[in-house]
Amino acid sequence: MIAGEFEFCAPKTLAEALALLGTHGSACKLLAGGMTLVPVMTLGLAQPAVVVSLNHLSGLDGVEDAGGVLRLGAMLRHATVAKHPSIREHLPLLAAAAAGIGDVQVRHRGTLGGSLVHAEPAADYLSATATLGARLCVRSTRGERWLTTSEFFVDVMTTALAPDEILTAIEIPKQPAGSGSAHKTLRRVEGAFPIVLASAAIGPGLAPARVGIGGVGPRPVVLDVADELRRGAGDAALAAIGDRAFEAAQHALTDLNGSGAYRREMARVYAKRAVTAALANLRAGGRS
Repeated sequence: MIAGEFEFCAPKTLAEALALLGTHGSACKLLAGGMTLVPVMTLGLAQPAVVVSLNHLSGLDGVEDAGGVLRLGAMLRHATVAKHPSIREHLPLLAAAAAGIGDVQVRHRGTLGGSLVHAEPAADYLSATATLGARLCVRSTRGERWLTTSEFFVDVMTTALAPDEILTAIEIPKQPAGSGSAHKTLRRVEGAFPIVLASAAIGPGLAPARVGIGGVGPRPVVLDVADELRRGAGDAALAAIGDRAFEAAQHALTDLNGSGAYRREMARVYAKRAVTAALANLRAGGRS
């Protein structure tokens, strides 16, 4: 049960929502799928004076093919990201990441934008969007600005969003035709946040070739592994990629799910698994 009173607003337009944020600032919280905000408010960890629901806004849940990129609305539900034909065709890595989030209920309520703004370091979308070179559009009454994932993700559950800004869209370059990709996660139980995860995207001719690692620090780590693979996509290359993942995970944190040392070793393992699976998909004609 949520303790404490708050004002609930359900604006019909983005302009109305931005005006509310401009008025209330940090005293206001946005409600998208509610997969994070509602539990946090129930536990008393957040007590906003105003809750602004984005669920009645139009135009924030579309998928637009803009030539070399797909422009995704921030209110897209995970289930839609996993099943949308254009996303499955052009961004199979993102679709694969979405398909493993939470359980059926979470996938039908949780949103792409909500997960990115929450910025849980082990969230599936963080490593996937960073690996794919996504840009994020944030809006306020002052205008809009576009941020790369390295600019947007600042620290553990901390982003570059100002109190009066809303994440409205995510623009992601299409994976080249025939690419291979894979998303591998280590979870205690189905539906839980991953402990460590790795997203790999490898284009035809082994370029581009990137692997993103999550759960090993405050922000996702992306490695360009094209040089290793061009020298031969065998055991030596995989071992070198695993070693780079281990080194990149030097800031891995310790918590109840595992020590920092354990996470570093699992970063090595899962980076190799993701690259191995992506290479197999590449050879099979390009899919995830």
